Amino acid sequence: MNKIKIGWLFPDTLYLHGERGNILALERFATLAGLNCQTDKIDFKTENFDPMDYDILFCPPGELVSFPVILEWLLPYKERLAAFVEEGRPLFATGTSAALWGREIRRSDGSSFQGMGMLNISAEEKDSVYGDDLYFSCQYGEQSMEIIGNQIQMVDLIGDGEEVFGQMIYGYGNMGKNREEGFKKKNSVFTNALGPVLAVNPWLTEEIIKTAQKNRGFETETLQYDAQLERKSFETKKEFILTKETRLTNCSR
Repeated sequence: MNKIKIGWLFPDTLYLHGERGNILALERFATLAGLNCQTDKIDFKTENFDPMDYDILFCPPGELVSFPVILEWLLPYKERLAAFVEEGRPLFATGTSAALWGREIRRSDGSSFQGMGMLNISAEEKDSVYGDDLYFSCQYGEQSMEIIGNQIQMVDLIGDGEEVFGQMIYGYGNMGKNREEGFKKKNSVFTNALGPVLAVNPWLTEEIIKTAQKNRGFETETLQYDAQLERKSFETKKEFILTKETRLTNCSR
């Protein structure tokens, strides 16, 4: 049986918003693809970490206060992590952790620190937290798709020439002032979408697993699974989101 390995970065430190569900989704779809899936937790006790040992890396969101010590641990592996992304292996980062991979993170108190510098973006902490639904269109792998999740926006992500992951249909996005959602570099994704997004949008999860298979030279095929519940849920949430402003207006009268 073909095997893939998933690296789960700092699960005991980057633990916000129930994003463990993304790991469960990846493992499920790896099994559906007939793969033997191994997930390793990567943390401060990990020895001899080599990103190139993995097919997928997942980086969940955490509190900004924990970022400097995580960056200190990650920086010696920057060259190998950059090679991981350049080879087209998927690094999937959600929520605040997208900021880890940019140039700089500026705190609301005026302090700042450098990120990994693998993306030409900067992050600026907001004075208040923004929470709402998030609905956007995107392209990943061989599929164009729509994604619905939610966001708990603690930072604005300011890009400078980086490819945008999605185009907003509803939500705050990277900065609120534009219609851009997250960033994409080769097959790596840095998104504001929570949910956990891979559990509630299995069409994206399938494409990530297929990408990992192709990188290994494994044959891929359309996975057989019942997405009826997820599709119905998607359409219900879509209707709710698109009629939200009308309902709010009526309630205020």
